[in-house]
Amino acid sequence: MISLSRLTQELKLKAAGQGDPGLSGLTEDSRQVRPGWLFAAVPGLKYNGRDFMAEAVGRGAVAVLLTEPDVNLTVPRLIVPREKLRPVMAEAAALIYDRPAEKMTLVGLTGTNGKTTTAYLLESILRQDHKATGVMGTINYRWPGQTRPADNTTPEGPALMAALADMAAAGAQAAVLEVSSHALNLGRVSGLAFDAALFTNLSRDHLDFHQDMEQYYQAKKSLFTTHLKKGGQRAAVNLDDESGRRLASELGPASLTFGFNPEARVRGSGLKLSRNGLSLKIETPQGCWEQSSPLLAEINASNLLGAVALSLILDIPVETVKAALAGATGAPGRLEKVGGNSDYLVLVDYAHTPDALAKALKACRDLEPNRVIVVFGCGGDRDRGKRPLMGRLGGELADLSLITSDNPRTEEPGSILLEVESGLDGLKLERYEAGELISDGWNSGYLLMVDRRAAIREAVRLMEPGDVLLISGKGHEDYQIIGRDKRRLDDREEALKALQALGRAE
Repeated sequence: MISLSRLTQELKLKAAGQGDPGLSGLTEDSRQVRPGWLFAAVPGLKYNGRDFMAEAVGRGAVAVLLTEPDVNLTVPRLIVPREKLRPVMAEAAALIYDRPAEKMTLVGLTGTNGKTTTAYLLESILRQDHKATGVMGTINYRWPGQTRPADNTTPEGPALMAALADMAAAGAQAAVLEVSSHALNLGRVSGLAFDAALFTNLSRDHLDFHQDMEQYYQAKKSLFTTHLKKGGQRAAVNLDDESGRRLASELGPASLTFGFNPEARVRGSGLKLSRNGLSLKIETPQGCWEQSSPLLAEINASNLLGAVALSLILDIPVETVKAALAGATGAPGRLEKVGGNSDYLVLVDYAHTPDALAKALKACRDLEPNRVIVVFGCGGDRDRGKRPLMGRLGGELADLSLITSDNPRTEEPGSILLEVESGLDGLKLERYEAGELISDGWNSGYLLMVDRRAAIREAVRLMEPGDVLLISGKGHEDYQIIGRDKRRLDDREEALKALQALGRAE
């Protein structure tokens, strides 16, 4: 708990109104307010927190953080400019919860793709090093004795700081955070100083939020320039990525580079890929070794190198790293095998950007398949510009594409499919119909199927021995958003049912 007067002094704010209450919590959701809490009245896209201030006070809020001075409240008010509200909210939460991040080693991961898998790999390494670890990211928030669903990759500041406080109280010695560009842009991680940070890569995504790729890059870069502790080599940066090379150049000696690039300090070579995993040689300033892993594909080799670079920054012994990576299985829904039958290899992946889809399809090609079949779509109410790009990638990199619904949200699903299909113009591909008997020896083509379950069943039906089927876009998610309804749908479950129905699952 912290007094209002101390909070205002620490944050250099002024309070209006009488009283100096103690503050034991903070939230921007009036429904979660408890007696003794500070309520943040955030102006949102759908709701304005100002409309819920009276409810918050009725539930026990003893002060309100807001942007408008002309309000009639019986509790003290902290007035801040609108653009500073979220950063102040996060910094206030850090103080109220007694700066929990400072009680742990704090690691941040950012980039378009690879954050989640790298988080799982680093978690395995830290546990191998006998460190109790908490992780917050796309799949869930978890720490010793607790697993919670993730509403956002990086939650709002109050929820983030409260979770870090729970982690520390549970005995976590390290916290690994996937840090989204939204979180960086909106100030959700204000008040945090990271001991180490990783940059995976940058490709087209979230351009419905960022104006352009330069703004997207600058948001990611701010993790290293604003939120990383000073002194020493604290940034692990992917030198195989164009934006990574730019970032490494701009950070200078603060970065430890990794990749297959001959100039990388943590360098991979001799990569060998199979349907059972991968192996490569890893050269580092602390020595070199041969590393095996049950993970598939070159992209996961890059994730392994990133995890190694972070481990060196954190002074984890090389033997510990090697042992942990040999058994680490990665993240759910990231090139995750379904069914266990290598003759009918089905992989479920979260790839939902053009770059991620291209890499996932390349990963399938690297397994030397008879043919590659892909099921994918694009989300509604999101960046429409990537739809034809992903359609063309499916047409160019797979033998058969089943274009289907992702999370259509409030858009008409069939219209989204047509925008994806527009990317196939000029490829002269055969358009098939669902249920059609495709003749032996077919080489390329596509189907449009709005129903995702039906598309998965159809894709499994069309498989032949030696084929690889990639079901892309949703990965670990067990739901589909249609309209404003969240409905149960798990790609892994649907694929397994289809394999079992045809006697193709072991």
